[in-house]
Amino acid sequence: MHIGLCEGRHEIKQNNGEALDGFIFGTVENPMDFLNHFAVASAFFSKIKECTLYVTGLTTLLTSTLLAAENTGVESLILMHFDRESGNYLPQDVSPLLLNREKA
Repeated sequence: MHIGLCEGRHEIKQNNGEALDGFIFGTVENPMDFLNHFAVASAFFSKIKECTLYVTGLTTLLTSTLLAAENTGVESLILMHFDRESGNYLPQDVSPLLLNREKA
């Protein structure tokens, strides 16, 4: 799945020009509502275990999402960061950071 972090912040398309499959967050009224962001991301990740996530720049959402991914047992998470020079998104595989603490 190719998912955006937050809808409406930037126009986001995959490098091949295709639309994303959806977003974790819609409009965010309070970027500092950490617990709610964690709950929203946890609910999202309870349904999937692999994701390519297009990052939109809201650090508080990204942090909550990474914590939720680790907490819910996501197996594969690739963060896509926009590269101004190429105009494309570059991947960062953070899957090794999501190891369940009990297994580590």
